Amino acid sequence: MKIDNSGNAIGAYTTTSKVAKRDSNANAPASTATAARAESVEINPLASHIGTVETRANATPAFDAAKVEAIKSAIASGSFSVNPEKIAGSLIASARELLAK
Repeated sequence: MKIDNSGNAIGAYTTTSKVAKRDSNANAPASTATAARAESVEINPLASHIGTVETRANATPAFDAAKVEAIKSAIASGSFSVNPEKIAGSLIASARELLAK
């Protein structure tokens, strides 16, 4: 390989033309080849279901504002009580569900 004064490599890459092989329909007119090949699109049922779930999720609020206000009022008045047994039971159930997956 030689490099000329301009920094271009000469002879490093040769250009050869290769003819790609075509199938047996290569001699057929273009309209016949196009008509023989039909294209279709199918939507996965799971993708459709995900779209439905997303629509429902966007329609419902992220949290219950009335419940938050009731808890806030109960804390402010000193009447809010925590049930540790219920919290522990829910945590254990959640952990079991995660381990079962």
